Amino acid sequence: MLEFLVVVSLVGYIYYLRNYADLRTKSEKEAAGLQEGISLFNEAQTEKAFNYFDQKIKAKPKSSFAYLYRALCYKKLGNIDAAKTDLITGLSYDGTLSQLHLEKGKIEFETGQLRDAFESFDKAVLYDGDEHETTYHWRGLANQALGRDVEAQKDFWKESDILQKKLTAGPVVTKPKDPFFDKRLAINSILIIATSILVIVIIKKSDGIHLPFLLAVFSAISIGIVEPVKGWLLAIFQCILLVAGYFLFTDLPENTGRQEVESFSLYGSCVLTFAGSFIGAFLKRAFIAG
Repeated sequence: MLEFLVVVSLVGYIYYLRNYADLRTKSEKEAAGLQEGISLFNEAQTEKAFNYFDQKIKAKPKSSFAYLYRALCYKKLGNIDAAKTDLITGLSYDGTLSQLHLEKGKIEFETGQLRDAFESFDKAVLYDGDEHETTYHWRGLANQALGRDVEAQKDFWKESDILQKKLTAGPVVTKPKDPFFDKRLAINSILIIATSILVIVIIKKSDGIHLPFLLAVFSAISIGIVEPVKGWLLAIFQCILLVAGYFLFTDLPENTGRQEVESFSLYGSCVLTFAGSFIGAFLKRAFIAG
């Protein structure tokens, strides 16, 4: 039974690291993993960039960002049809990526498909969230080409407004990255030491497993809530303290039955520490999102 609980805790821990310790969006994660190819494209090494993204798509066929940049490579190499096909494929995997809609609209605009181009630019504006003026510029051009002068003027005004805000804001100052081991983590570590001591005392004093488990769960959920990103480190710290504290600073019971109860309480508390920190982090993110 203990072996099964250990396996479950490890699986849950890995899942937590992969899905909750990284707060980036899907597109941000994809872009970060494709920086080498993006740099090649920006440096006008189109053929090398194309080969890079082509291999990435073969390895990960559902990477919308890879389709976006392979399409840009196709376009630079003069293969417009292949570029549009890649953009459509990328949109089938992530229809919220504004750049895919924008580049698809550009091709449609340049080939005289004005209504299709307008629809693509309209979606690019929708999913961009007023972050860039380019989407409004192109939608304005599409409106202008369709004879919608009033709508076109509104888009150009919006483009100008975004540019003006950027100029007024001045150069972007990058906020220094907070150190991983900060004062808050240190304070929470001290609390973990106190909680671990309390759990060990209850393991030794309690006649059953319920009270140690209950305390372990509540302390672990607290870990996840106060440290939704670094909670995994505090969970590891608590487990180390529990095991080390139990075997180094307490006497093992002579009674076999009692020893089994304490062992089950100890290892079960470690498992619940990981599970509880995961639940706490999930609840914190759900609360923030709500």
